[in-house]
Amino acid sequence: MTETPVIVISSAKAKSGKTTLTLNLAAALWADGYKVQLFAPESDDIRRFLQQRIKFCQTNKVALEMPDLLDNLADSNTLHKTEKSVIIADIPSLKNAEYAHVFNKAHTLITLGLCTDDLLWKMSDEYISIIWNAKKEIAARGIKYMNWITLLNKCNKISTKDQEKLLQSAKKFGFRLAEPLHNRDAYCHIEKGYCTADMALNKVFNMSFADVYARREILTLSDFLWQNK
Repeated sequence: MTETPVIVISSAKAKSGKTTLTLNLAAALWADGYKVQLFAPESDDIRRFLQQRIKFCQTNKVALEMPDLLDNLADSNTLHKTEKSVIIADIPSLKNAEYAHVFNKAHTLITLGLCTDDLLWKMSDEYISIIWNAKKEIAARGIKYMNWITLLNKCNKISTKDQEKLLQSAKKFGFRLAEPLHNRDAYCHIEKGYCTADMALNKVFNMSFADVYARREILTLSDFLWQNK
């Protein structure tokens, strides 16, 4: 049986925006026809989002996609799968080592940071070791390689010096560098139970320019995930 692709969203530092990215990326994949399952250990924010999403749909009489929430990755084996199924795992930053077994299942790993130093210098030896071990585990299962992507979040401008630093590290460590996500209030719609990628699919939403740009960034990242695979 073909494995359901697992996208692991992680960070070497807390409060980098992993949960916001998880939900916005999930909405982008729903829009592209994917069946999305979420594994979010210890994430009360995602549970609150799902509760708000149900309320929003009931109040506005609209139908938005609802992800399956997994208590553990083994549960995915009991759920309905399609050719376009995907699992997104939101890993607590302070417990990367505890959830190393989830890294070991990653087809795609996204490392998120708020600035260049978050992405590079705060990648501890422990964090790098988790990734190297995961790569070996994945290779042993016959998967060609882990698709490791790094991403700057809430980044309105990046200097040429920092860009060069990231590109040098990409060659050294073997990750791909995605276009940064800007600091946009539009990403915070998740507090209301919906995401930017939901908005273009239903007339109940009035999209601002910030929403349009945020949606474009998320869709660009969604496309980037599958490149060079």
